[in-house]
Amino acid sequence: MFTPDASLTAETTEEQCRQLLGQLNAPDAVGDLAAKMGIEFTELTHDHVTGTAPVAGNTQPMGLFHGGGHVVLAESLASMHSFLISGGKNVVGVDLNATHLRAARDGTVTGRAEVLHRGRTIVSHEVKMTDAAGRLLSIVRITNMILKTEPK
Repeated sequence: MFTPDASLTAETTEEQCRQLLGQLNAPDAVGDLAAKMGIEFTELTHDHVTGTAPVAGNTQPMGLFHGGGHVVLAESLASMHSFLISGGKNVVGVDLNATHLRAARDGTVTGRAEVLHRGRTIVSHEVKMTDAAGRLLSIVRITNMILKTEPK
């Protein structure tokens, strides 16, 4: 179980965000699936998180970045961000919607998850996926519920 050294608040400094990024990119921090996909967290603030996944190794039979890869990247980013901004409470996804707009055949897919709503029990993010040229590949909206139970 990933246990961060700090929560992510509006008062979190850039240096603390860099330290949290290092923790997120440590082996076994983000779970088996995200690790198998090669997901890397690249930017972190109180309002958003950014990460990448390589197209290579994450394709469907026609050689395109798998639609499920978009969803895994989006959920990995938004769920981890929800966990951090909730003070390390357990979070679970309760709704996810993905719209795929353009295919990626090579390079890296970048996802940027921005908070749409932050409440006591619900956090919603919009995650925009782009290719290396900045072209929009997909948009994913995910809502996480903050549970009252503490992580085990």
